[in-house]
Amino acid sequence: MLNLELLRADASYKGRVQFAQATSGPALQLAGDVVVEDFRALSRVGGAVEASNPATGSLEAPELLSWNALSLRGLQVALTPGTATTVQVSETVVTDFFARVILNEEGRLNLADLVRTAPAASTTASVASLATTDSIAASAVNTRASDTFDLKTTAVTAPTTGPAAIINIGPISLLNGRVFFSDRFIKPNYSANLSALNGKLSAFSSVAPQGSPQLADLELLGRAEGTAALSIRGQLNPLAQPLALNITANMTDLELPPLSTYSIKFAGHGIERGKLTMSVTYIVQPNGQLEARNRLVLNQLRFGDKVDGAPASLPVKLAVALLADRNGVIDLDLPLSGSLNDPQFRMGPIIWKIIVNLVTKAITAPFSLLASAFGGGGGDELSNVAFVPGTDGLTPQAKQGLDKVAKALNDRPALKLTVVGEASLPAEREAFRRERLSQLLLAEQRRNVVTGAATTSPSNTSTTTVTISPDDYPALLKAVYRRADITKPRNALGLTKDIPQGEMQALLLASIPATDDLMRELAVQRGLAVKAYLISQQLPAERLFLGASKLPEPDAKWTPRAELKLDAQ
Repeated sequence: MLNLELLRADASYKGRVQFAQATSGPALQLAGDVVVEDFRALSRVGGAVEASNPATGSLEAPELLSWNALSLRGLQVALTPGTATTVQVSETVVTDFFARVILNEEGRLNLADLVRTAPAASTTASVASLATTDSIAASAVNTRASDTFDLKTTAVTAPTTGPAAIINIGPISLLNGRVFFSDRFIKPNYSANLSALNGKLSAFSSVAPQGSPQLADLELLGRAEGTAALSIRGQLNPLAQPLALNITANMTDLELPPLSTYSIKFAGHGIERGKLTMSVTYIVQPNGQLEARNRLVLNQLRFGDKVDGAPASLPVKLAVALLADRNGVIDLDLPLSGSLNDPQFRMGPIIWKIIVNLVTKAITAPFSLLASAFGGGGGDELSNVAFVPGTDGLTPQAKQGLDKVAKALNDRPALKLTVVGEASLPAEREAFRRERLSQLLLAEQRRNVVTGAATTSPSNTSTTTVTISPDDYPALLKAVYRRADITKPRNALGLTKDIPQGEMQALLLASIPATDDLMRELAVQRGLAVKAYLISQQLPAERLFLGASKLPEPDAKWTPRAELKLDAQ
């Protein structure tokens, strides 16, 4: 009933056996201790070869399972016709065990084919097929990797259904175990070794009291790849139907360069350096609902150059620069939920999709990724610094946004920033002229402050902080108009006429030039204003760059601004 090639096993039993043959069927009762030692078994499925035997030159199937000793203490079995079979084990101990886990070229785990499935065939056909089992098993070991073992010829008919067995299992101890994993789906192949596995599982039962399955406490400690500490704790019941569990697994300081095979396939870059600390929690309710939390902490992750010929290429260097804090640590929390009853639900692809979305966001919305990294919402608004039309001065709102950018960049020293100023003549012509007139009025007011001709006496007479009150405006406008070298209305004597304030303002505005060159200069000044402010917020100047200014054709969404662009150092 199992796809195993049993190479060796020594079994011992000490206890009582009671057997009776009745008309309704056999009755059996066992009570004692069982020990299975030196167990070793190969896989019959897949024909996946590990290596050739140098002595014989033949291909060998991989060892699937082995242990030094398996002890079942206090084993009790009761088999009575017409009643549920009962199995009870007081204590189980497994020492020096080994398991081989393989993901084959088709993306299927070898453990999925451990139990044979019974085809829809008659009992006679099934019994007849058993005669060929031994010969097929003997040849299965030497089967080529591309061959498929025919399960239909060796399947055993499922037993007649009856009352569900009652199984009670006492504490289980696991001592000095090892699991070797190989991924043949990825090219080149990847292997990982889990060693020094020690743990225990408390008692559990197939009987669910009051409808809720009894969950056993699990604790398993070990090492991954000889360096990373591994711990698995929680509660589960292997016999529960449906599945129910609450498990937390932690792995600390796993070296990442051996995982370059995966990063090259999915991201186009190998891993030069880095460690992974991972904490995952999975809760499965009896109704099949899964709630999972995956926390990944990457320390000092560094990718190499793009690998030519890789199937995909993602901006992983920029993503790392966006996500890593000033200590080179990336802390990701990837929650997910779903129903295990949904045949389309797969945890692995969902987690990978979340990670790919994070990396892709480095291109499409880097500031959103940056904002989420330091706990802010949104983020798209941080990629642009808004200006009042026609001006190059920063508003209080713009400074608030730049404060967030400066904080994020100071925490992520691997990032550099380019500022690109923008301006548009069609959209800002009139506003630009009004701003230039305002600057002329302020210049006149500064003249008055210096010469003592100001009509008001501001407490701060600094020429850089003068203001214009409504009472000052008419006189200042008239003085600017008088000094302006423009064509002015004159009277019959040829002298400059006094005209209303509105007409003076209109003539002055019409005389102020507004060209593409002036707009380009305005765009440059906007970029410089942003750069200067970020430097004032203790951001190193060597990480700030001024990009070529832009004169875009405005649309309904365009506003006067400076655009911020992020890149990795």
